[in-house]
Amino acid sequence: LIGRVEEAVGAALDELDGMRVREGGYLRDELDARRVLLASLFDRVHAASDQGMAGLRRRLEERVRELEVDSLADGALVAQEIAKFVGRSDITEEVVRFRGHLDHWQALSDGPEPCGRKLDFLLQEMNREVNTVGSKAEGPAVSELVVALKAELEKMREQVQNVE
Repeated sequence: LIGRVEEAVGAALDELDGMRVREGGYLRDELDARRVLLASLFDRVHAASDQGMAGLRRRLEERVRELEVDSLADGALVAQEIAKFVGRSDITEEVVRFRGHLDHWQALSDGPEPCGRKLDFLLQEMNREVNTVGSKAEGPAVSELVVALKAELEKMREQVQNVE
């Protein structure tokens, strides 16, 4: 009797383990697809921001020409203000960090260690980058793309809660 109970428990544990492996595979596929989508969306935000910066530069140049008519405008001061404004709108650092987070995600996913908590933390960091990009980037398409990124990050966060 004890032998049959041990055999039944062993079979149940094997079945449970197999089910967890299959579910983990499905989760991995889902999260990998979303990670690829995130990368694509972020590339689109970067491109939209570049276009927005070009428009911003044109508007600033126009404004500078208007100010040059005003003899009271100090050229150095105007140039300094333009540099500050453009610097505040530059998202290069955020782009580099976000791409680094995506690479780190891949490394964690490929590793043998349980990574659910680390992935959850990484999602928080990605969300911070997206928030910063949303507040700094110029361009009409940026806001819509930032909303899409945040929605994907939230979906991923929900799935990561199921990762060990």
